Amino acid sequence: MKYGHTSIVHFLSRLVMSFAGFVATIVLTRTLGQSQYGTYVVVLSVLAWTTMVAQFGLPQAIKKRVSETNEGNYVLSGAVAQFGLYALLAVCLWIGQSYLNNFMGIQATWVLIVMLAVRIAIVLVQTILDGQHLVHISSILIPVEWTSRSIIQVALVLLGFGIGGAFAGYVVGAFVAALIGSYFITIPCGLPSRREFRRLKSYAQFSWLGSITNRMFQSMDTIVLAAFVSHSFIAVYEVAWNLASLFAIFGASISRTLFPEMSQISSERKSKAEIAGLLRVSLAYSGLFIIPGLVGAALVGDIVLTIYGPGFKTGYYILLILTFSRLLYGYSRQFLSTINAVDRPDLTFYVNVAFVSSNLVLNVGLVWQFNWYGAAIATTISSTMALLGGYYYANQIFDLNIPFEEIGKQWLAAGIMAGAVFVGRELLGASIPVVIFLVGGGAVIYFVALLVLSEKFRETVDDNLPFVLPLLAWR
Repeated sequence: MKYGHTSIVHFLSRLVMSFAGFVATIVLTRTLGQSQYGTYVVVLSVLAWTTMVAQFGLPQAIKKRVSETNEGNYVLSGAVAQFGLYALLAVCLWIGQSYLNNFMGIQATWVLIVMLAVRIAIVLVQTILDGQHLVHISSILIPVEWTSRSIIQVALVLLGFGIGGAFAGYVVGAFVAALIGSYFITIPCGLPSRREFRRLKSYAQFSWLGSITNRMFQSMDTIVLAAFVSHSFIAVYEVAWNLASLFAIFGASISRTLFPEMSQISSERKSKAEIAGLLRVSLAYSGLFIIPGLVGAALVGDIVLTIYGPGFKTGYYILLILTFSRLLYGYSRQFLSTINAVDRPDLTFYVNVAFVSSNLVLNVGLVWQFNWYGAAIATTISSTMALLGGYYYANQIFDLNIPFEEIGKQWLAAGIMAGAVFVGRELLGASIPVVIFLVGGGAVIYFVALLVLSEKFRETVDDNLPFVLPLLAWR
């Protein structure tokens, strides 16, 4: 399967996931209310952190070892190590349930432990599939999980089960996806040896900080905000974060698709030039959607937020800061993912140390002084540091050739789109139906403009479409 095809499959699956989550979030925010939805978000943030602790870098290590060789049974050794860590953490959570319930604002430790089990299972299944070069299959599990979750959550919440229905939907959705994904996993014959566990440990001892970095980027601000602001503010912040993350989907799809390919090239052919070429491709398209997303958010983000409820409009500036942060972080992940693929997690470890320490200090300090704006700014500064660090170390390994021209054309196309959307808003008004029309029209204008401006983009689209567009004939 071509890299572009795989990336598109992953992207479309995430798009379906985001749409399902978008609809479910609207129902949850309007049915549960800002405060109770904020409590749900806090529980999910605690779940995310406990998941990171239970994994301790194992998913990255499993994906790397499975992807680079057919020798050894890293599927079973990874599963044994993973669920051993889960069992240990589950006991610790149960012992500390009084403190945990107090922080979350709800008696839900036992629910958290069940949610942790299914989260560990689905991540493990997706990790193994990615390592076995089945990214297109693991990608399909994402919309399966989110669609199942959303349908059950919406049904149970509307039936009056409240926040309990939201938790139940989460568990069922992850369980269904993990069950389906496990069918496609190929398990090598034979029992794992000590060598497999040692090789997993040798990679995980550096990659664990990368998982902390990703988790801090995803939810450190939410955890810190929980100590300073009400759950209603957290609900608004989370909605803004989810919208910003929607724009970053394609960049994440590229990174996830190319990692096993880079890893295999590194272990078999040792071709740095070939890997550097793939890195250039990932950088060229990492901002393909988030650049126009940032421009569009600046123009109509205030109206889009009102879809969740009248109180969510206050998150407009937070949305802009977080979207810019996601743009920077997306580029940094391309560098760090490539460095990890060539088996140098020790270098990404240094970048992750800088990110983790700065993110923690800045979040606490800036949230204390500037409330939720401080959280968004802390995330942006930390993302900038990760981008600079990733570039520095990647430049030590490869002969980097940053595709500034392609990135510049994306900004130019976004500028053309911005002019059309701005005029449309001035002429047609700013109602929700009008904004939905402007968003769709703006997307069409952006991609048509980019097709005209960029020969490279025309070639990429032509290579990955199953049919020929007239505009693409002009090469």
